[in-house]
Amino acid sequence: MLGLKIVVEKGSGVPLFKQLIDQLRTAIIRGEISEGTRLPSERELSKLLRLNRSVVVKAYNELKMDGLLDSRSGSGTYVISVRPPHKEFDMISWGEQLNSWATVTAGSARWASVLKGRPDDCIRFDTGIPLVGSEQTNLLKGILSDLTEDELKSSLDYPSLRGNPDLIKYLCLRLNGSGMHVNSSNILITIGAEEAVYLLFSALARPGETIVVENPTYINIINICRMFQHRVLPIDRNSEGLDFATLENVLKRSRVKFIYTMSCSHNPTGSNMPEGKKESLVRLAEKYSVPIIDDTVFSEIQYSRPAPKTLKYYDHHNCVIEIGGISKAYAPGLRIGWIVADEALIEKLIEPVRMISLGVPNISQLVAAKLLSTGEYDSFLKKYLGLCLDKKEAAKRACLRYLPAYVKVNEAQGGNFFWLELPASLDCWKLVAEGIRSGVAVSPGSLFTFDSSGRNFVRLNPLGVPLEQIEEGIIRLSKVIESIKMSDRNEESTVSVVV
Repeated sequence: MLGLKIVVEKGSGVPLFKQLIDQLRTAIIRGEISEGTRLPSERELSKLLRLNRSVVVKAYNELKMDGLLDSRSGSGTYVISVRPPHKEFDMISWGEQLNSWATVTAGSARWASVLKGRPDDCIRFDTGIPLVGSEQTNLLKGILSDLTEDELKSSLDYPSLRGNPDLIKYLCLRLNGSGMHVNSSNILITIGAEEAVYLLFSALARPGETIVVENPTYINIINICRMFQHRVLPIDRNSEGLDFATLENVLKRSRVKFIYTMSCSHNPTGSNMPEGKKESLVRLAEKYSVPIIDDTVFSEIQYSRPAPKTLKYYDHHNCVIEIGGISKAYAPGLRIGWIVADEALIEKLIEPVRMISLGVPNISQLVAAKLLSTGEYDSFLKKYLGLCLDKKEAAKRACLRYLPAYVKVNEAQGGNFFWLELPASLDCWKLVAEGIRSGVAVSPGSLFTFDSSGRNFVRLNPLGVPLEQIEEGIIRLSKVIESIKMSDRNEESTVSVVV
């Protein structure tokens, strides 16, 4: 046997598999169990410790994922090398040191490479952010100049892990005004929507567990799924939302940990899910007891009235978790996001916040609280939405006037984005590369999908460029599309045979 004393306390409150993992991991790392040692079989160890065999199986699997154990077919489970053999110092290869999730994906690397050749006069429809101007800066100057000495001092202290109480209070008023029923215990302030996504994806599913994500989706969701090694079941998304027939079939057959969607102002398609479909989606999630993460970060940018409801409006059993923020309308650098969820989940997320960031900087929260409390944010948003509508209509007119008839234009119903569908034979990467050379940048659709379904799509953001540049940008894009299409036709008419 191992000669190692393992103590498992069944009444301690610490899960049994966790106790076993901790003791075995410590013993391996300290060298108390030497490399190459064969461990007792799962059945043997469970019998010795008087545990259910599933506890030992779970512990061994965790240690295998940690790179400490290895199973050899027909032979057993062995401790593997913790560290490489000693050698003379050599330069560290950082590429080899990094986990696979930390390395740039092939699509992102290709995109970064293409963007390097961007000319100075390039019209950039490829960004995902608003265009920051004097309206935002003047508003910020006014808020900062009115701060009291006590407020300035408090902004330099550590923030509350849950968030600024005043900001949470005004958020509650705002959310309840839209038809929700939330209180301060249902809200956690985060560093933008990105931290909210990180917290939820890490907390709600372990590596290898199944989640459902709409396809296409926000590019960083794809990267985060890769980082946390989730088993992703992508469900097709169109202007009507998720494919319900496929979704219900998945929920029947798989143990899904959660569903991720954008019910309003979807990125990248710019669509709003119809209200009836939103309610049906919430009822479906309730039927199978599966949480939904509804990312509503672009939802305040809408082009029709009344503004659409988010999924949380239809939630009667706390199965919907809403992610929100004000950065997409006001300024991306403010980094104010939030999670709206059941109080029990919010409480569980506070400790991870302590470990990751220690909370959102006080100065950003203070500015956001002032924006919401004074009504200045609503005043700004009204003007901003007017400009957004002007840009959206300019992009729509230019697309209809200049783009070839075979390009399907999915205009933004809400949010920043138009989603263009090209002929199946036209590769988005070819269009993107040629577009950059011609002075117009759009985002390749492949970046937003888990499969090859995005290869003949591109995303463009008319809100990210000055109004006067939109028409010229679409003209440049149209010329590139026609040029590629003509080139493809010429290639199709040429037959090359090697004899």
